[in-house]
Amino acid sequence: MLTKNLPICSIGALLIWGTACEGDKTIGTSNRAPDAAFTLPLDGSEFDEGTVIEFYGTVGDDGPLNELEVSWVSSIDGVLPDFDPPDANGAVEFATASLSEGTHVISLQVIDSYALQGEASITISVLDVPEKPSIEVLHPYPGEKGLENSPYVFMAEVSDRQEAAENLTVELSANPGGFICFMSVDGSGLAQCSADLALGTYTLTFKAEDSDGNVAEAFSAYQVVTLLDFDSDGDGYSPNGGDCNDSNQEIYPGAPELCDGLDNDCSEATPAEVNSECYDDDGDGYCEVPPCINATSVEPDCNDNAPLAYPNAQEIANNIDDNCDGRVDEGTVVYDDDGDGYCETPPCVNTTRQQPDCNDSQFTVNPGATEVCGDGLDNDCDGNTNQQNAQNCTSFYLDSDGDGYGVSGPTQCWCEPTHPYTGANTSDCYDGNAAAYPGASAYHQIHRGDGSYDYNCDNNQERQYLNTYAGCTNWTALTSCEANSYGWNGAVPSCGVPGQYIGDCDAQVDYVYLAACGGVGYLTGNWSVILSCLQSGAGTCNPEYNTNLAAQPCR
Repeated sequence: MLTKNLPICSIGALLIWGTACEGDKTIGTSNRAPDAAFTLPLDGSEFDEGTVIEFYGTVGDDGPLNELEVSWVSSIDGVLPDFDPPDANGAVEFATASLSEGTHVISLQVIDSYALQGEASITISVLDVPEKPSIEVLHPYPGEKGLENSPYVFMAEVSDRQEAAENLTVELSANPGGFICFMSVDGSGLAQCSADLALGTYTLTFKAEDSDGNVAEAFSAYQVVTLLDFDSDGDGYSPNGGDCNDSNQEIYPGAPELCDGLDNDCSEATPAEVNSECYDDDGDGYCEVPPCINATSVEPDCNDNAPLAYPNAQEIANNIDDNCDGRVDEGTVVYDDDGDGYCETPPCVNTTRQQPDCNDSQFTVNPGATEVCGDGLDNDCDGNTNQQNAQNCTSFYLDSDGDGYGVSGPTQCWCEPTHPYTGANTSDCYDGNAAAYPGASAYHQIHRGDGSYDYNCDNNQERQYLNTYAGCTNWTALTSCEANSYGWNGAVPSCGVPGQYIGDCDAQVDYVYLAACGGVGYLTGNWSVILSCLQSGAGTCNPEYNTNLAAQPCR
């Protein structure tokens, strides 16, 4: 246990750490450094030189506040003369008007009885204040003239950083002529006096002086003229300068014509009201502000300098609002009318895109749009309405023979069947012949291309046979079809005896005759035809099938 340097108060007394005998200072107790903080002014504040600056702060400590030593220190002027201790709440304050010009770091320093120190700092600027007053001429302003034999009120604005403006002495003099007047100054710094000067041109001197003898001056040119050279109405023109009415500020050379019955522009070339808002200047029947003097229209003209621009006119591509609706070139080929960002003939008035629009009445149709199947529109302006992979497209199978039936394999998505992708399904049994497909009903004399006569994809042969019999030139006597029962129904009948024979592709029973003449048999429903052929030995016989005739004698 540490016991070195412990005080002993009496013999036999307990040695207690941190206890001191009467009259000795306490040792071994804890102590923290005091606190300091600024309340005012704010960091970065600026003050004019000579202004009283008040500093406020607070200090704190775990010991008695009245034992704290407080100092105010400037980085430029050093320790500032103040020795007031903090109050019971730790508040401290200090005021001075003697800080030097420049940027100061002001420190609030506090030291306790144990020599422990606390500190807070802010930065303030003390600005140089000019010693001279300031003065600015208000009247006469540049170019302003005075009227002969008429008093004129001269005006100036004055101020001073050290004293009130009304304490300044302001004097007005002229060259030539000398002293004119002392000017009265009010609390806002407005200085004025009235004087009547003779005809001539002057240089005026306005002089302001403060109580310390500091002087500031300002100068102004001033001319006194006759009534003919004076601008009485303030429109910038005198009678000698061309003003034809110097009592009306709206009448002067070049003034805009107004609907007031007066010659506002002082020009004989443009009578009263011509070029005014109530006059139809471009002859299109409209004026800017009806009722019009020379037109009967009641709608206002938006451009009275363009005869083709008036309400409800035809809009043309000319960068003018022809129909007065507030828009320019709308409805023309250079305007994006449907709002899709494209017009028919770029460059466009209301968009920057350069590709032409193929339909400016449909916002879903433009070069940047996606093709949509079934809407009848060329959405992307590529020249067709059937585009691969368009929105809502249908997948079609490879259909090389174009019969509408495809085969298994790759597909393509189109709005409409597009060769060779026209197959709606993969049920085609042979894709090399358009006559071969599921459900085909015809019979064929030639195979489909691969040696097979299975044209309807049922795995049976739909083959048609043609047999020619001798005895009658070019006479085709009988046709028969694969996959059908054909021939005599029962025994072969005798010559001239009717019998049943299936001889065409409809698989129905045909009623015919067997003619056994000259050792050659013929099948026909018309015996006279056979006889004629046999007798002539030439010609073409056209058998008529599906005919039930009575028996004829054999010849």
